[in-house]
Amino acid sequence: MKTAAKYQNKTPEEIIRQYRKSLRLNQGLLILLLLLYVADSIRGSWQGDISLMGALFRLVLLIVITFPINVLMSRDLISLNLILNQNCAPVTYFQVMCMLEKMYRRKRNVRAVQMNEASGLMWSGQFSEALALAESLRKFKFSVPYQLSLLNIRFNCYKKLENLEGAMEVRREAEALVSSFTKTSQQKAGQTLLNIMAGSLALWQRDYEAFLRTEKELSAGYTAKIQKVLSAMHLAEADVARGEMESARMRLEYVIREGGTLYVVEEARCMLMKLG
Repeated sequence: MKTAAKYQNKTPEEIIRQYRKSLRLNQGLLILLLLLYVADSIRGSWQGDISLMGALFRLVLLIVITFPINVLMSRDLISLNLILNQNCAPVTYFQVMCMLEKMYRRKRNVRAVQMNEASGLMWSGQFSEALALAESLRKFKFSVPYQLSLLNIRFNCYKKLENLEGAMEVRREAEALVSSFTKTSQQKAGQTLLNIMAGSLALWQRDYEAFLRTEKELSAGYTAKIQKVLSAMHLAEADVARGEMESARMRLEYVIREGGTLYVVEEARCMLMKLG
């Protein structure tokens, strides 16, 4: 993926510098267009040659012209998630988000970035820190995708910290939230999260048949490299439990090769050493 490649092997400082440069360019274009619109409106009003319909046309034209620029700005921000999802670099991702947080003034934007920070902490293996940050964000109102992400972070952290009671409580919260959804897209996303939780609990409880059934269904929708790496790690655990050592070895080698700084890489190395 070309967009993900532009972040490969770059320091957090380089990534933020690149993002800031693009942001300033787009903001400059927006300001320039707004100034041209204001100047043209003042000229038209002064000379008396602009009608109401003409003013409305100019306003619509301004919106149409600036819309692609706003889309580009949103795309650049969203593309930073590729650092984690495609490059499997949670350490870099966390550092980038910490720098990005300092650029924002609106509390809503800061909280969204802090959610991403919690995700970066979790995938780099700092579960206690990630959980503390995620729990502190529960009091704020987020959009549905962020609510689901927050639940996922808390669930995974409780599970990795071996707090079954905490993990099950988060799962109940997720079930209650999903049951309140009325939009099909939200119901689908919510059900996917519940399936992920069910598969994770099945693996944790060594119910490998239930895990494999769930994983088979989920894997059909995997597109991000982080999903494929995590799936390989979990399948390797199931392989070892069922005595399929050669399959487990191949999966673990894939995790080590493609997993970047994900915490599962170290777990994969340990498992591979035990296999001999």
